[in-house]
Amino acid sequence: MVSQLMALMMGMALTCREGDKLFDAGKINAAKAKYLSEARRVVGPTFCLPSTPGEGSGGVISTVYTALDNPIKIANLLGCFLGMAKCLAHEKDIEMASWNERNDDHALAWLEETNALYRCTYFLATDPLYDWMDFNIAEPPEFRIFRARALCLASELFLGLGNTATGTTRRFSAASKLQPLTPELTAIVDVPLLSELHQIRHPDPQKILASEVQSPALQVRGSWKRLNIAKPGGVTEGRENFACFIWNSHFYVAGGRKSSLGPWYRDLWAIDLNNLTAWRRLPDYPRGMRQSGMFIGWSMLVHNDTAILFTGGPTIDAFDLVTESWASFRTTYTPTAADIQAGVTDGWPYPRQLCNDATIQIAHNKMYVFGGDHGTTSVGCNLFMELDLTTRKWRRLTGYVRPPKHGDYTCPGPRKSASSWVSTDKKRIFLLFGQADRQGASLKNEAHGAESAFGYEDMWSWGIAEERWRRERMSGNPPCARTEMACTYNEKLQKTIVFGGYMPTLPTLVLEQGMQFDFSYFADTFIYDATPKTPASPNDSPTVTAPKWKQVLTHGFPTYRCQAQLAADPQTGRTYMFGGFTNNQYIPTRSKLLSRSFGDLWELRIDEAGGHFDEVNVEEEMRSAKAGPWQRCFSCAAAGPWRKCGGSCKGRVFFCGGACLKDGWKEHKTMHACRKA
Repeated sequence: MVSQLMALMMGMALTCREGDKLFDAGKINAAKAKYLSEARRVVGPTFCLPSTPGEGSGGVISTVYTALDNPIKIANLLGCFLGMAKCLAHEKDIEMASWNERNDDHALAWLEETNALYRCTYFLATDPLYDWMDFNIAEPPEFRIFRARALCLASELFLGLGNTATGTTRRFSAASKLQPLTPELTAIVDVPLLSELHQIRHPDPQKILASEVQSPALQVRGSWKRLNIAKPGGVTEGRENFACFIWNSHFYVAGGRKSSLGPWYRDLWAIDLNNLTAWRRLPDYPRGMRQSGMFIGWSMLVHNDTAILFTGGPTIDAFDLVTESWASFRTTYTPTAADIQAGVTDGWPYPRQLCNDATIQIAHNKMYVFGGDHGTTSVGCNLFMELDLTTRKWRRLTGYVRPPKHGDYTCPGPRKSASSWVSTDKKRIFLLFGQADRQGASLKNEAHGAESAFGYEDMWSWGIAEERWRRERMSGNPPCARTEMACTYNEKLQKTIVFGGYMPTLPTLVLEQGMQFDFSYFADTFIYDATPKTPASPNDSPTVTAPKWKQVLTHGFPTYRCQAQLAADPQTGRTYMFGGFTNNQYIPTRSKLLSRSFGDLWELRIDEAGGHFDEVNVEEEMRSAKAGPWQRCFSCAAAGPWRKCGGSCKGRVFFCGGACLKDGWKEHKTMHACRKA
């Protein structure tokens, strides 16, 4: 009797159910009105729903949400947000081109609102939690049910857009982060469907040809073109964990390694992007390995015609790009009492004077360093340091030398291999994804160890003037959680570009080999525009375009990989990608080694103003573009390990067999002037 009474009271409190009844009856507009009115009873009439990303309190953390302490109210609010998304998805209003006066008209924005509310429930925990700690309100059970349905609805929408990685990840999160699964949760997750999704590569080489831009607000056409170097040699043998940058339309590659077994490099190479004749070797990095450690996971940034290299110590190395010579300069640091409390010892923030896999940016004549591995914490750190390049003095902004026992909601968590960039207006520094190597910490018996590494799914921005972090919303059509991805900011396009990467905990099934990998490699491409645009006149529409992710749809793509590097030429606006590695078991190969590094150079063209997409022959690309490790049959367009044409075209196209060779030979001969050799 008591349990029945509690269930009755719960049903009366969950007023979102009234909207559900209207939805089930096909009264969509009435359902939306009910969901919205019930949500406003909780958050108030002036609270912006859904919040506009990138503006004011438009981040993930909301004081309105963190102030909620009634689990039933939270679950009801979550149900209302889910209901709005469900209604709009039913009406095919997935995403509008803009946030305007009717900013309640797209499903993905409401689903992102559910993510923000869920993240704010972490404030109910007794102690601050790290992101790798799953936190779910036990009662009412509808909280977990609504959360699962929101994740799975998002999965359906992203899969419908061709964003298979994010679609798979959202459903996998529902299955893995809401444990233990009740029968109802199991039905929502749909385990057989999830198993099918785990068999997909991202992108899927067989389905990518059929992908079309359905929503210009969420997708854009693109093209990957492999660039041929006239004279092989230098870095073309492949490398990983290297540094790269572009200066004066020259692409530079420094350090890194061939594989985890070596060889390890301390060299510096450059190639002229205007002629691509050959890689030219420049003076090697002069400091010895005993002095600075291995040239692994370092970054080089261009500042005043100099490439700056930070290795973790007070000595900064610099390569003069005009004279092509190395030099160095000393910096100073005086720890404050707060710095010492944050773990600084011996007068320097990086133990052993080492730092690898940090992410670094330069803005306003200052260098900013976030995270990385300094040798005493495998999981990574979240130190955020600033070096004034004029005074050559350091100061700590936020974070800890080693991750403390509890988390800190005011700043990003400890990590390495994250990506970052500076906003167009130079007011904010963005931080994206990365990993906490909890597996490495476990092997060394360090704090926060676990069986698997943790891949972050968050994005933050640092306000340079106000000196405060803001956790940003992943609005639009974003990439899924990952680490070791390639990332760059293109100043001409005013867009951030992300390619590939690796997720340590997203399984991949290969049924034909009877294998399951606990990880996934990616070869998908995304762009992010963080710059709101205002119209030329008040009558123009849209009124405001909010920050948003788009997926770049390409017919061909480089092989699935991590640790590649993207760089944009500030003079031409062209975007290039080089190197990286993948697990050989993940791709078809004859090699007996466990991993393979790449020495290939690619250019990305995007169908945006200044994106050089006008150079793309779309029709020919659909029939000959390389699909990761596979070739495209010129005749039937299937992807696989096909044989190249043996004619005078020197293997410009491939055929999957004799029948397709016979069918396509005449057209290939006419199109490419190929003759039998």
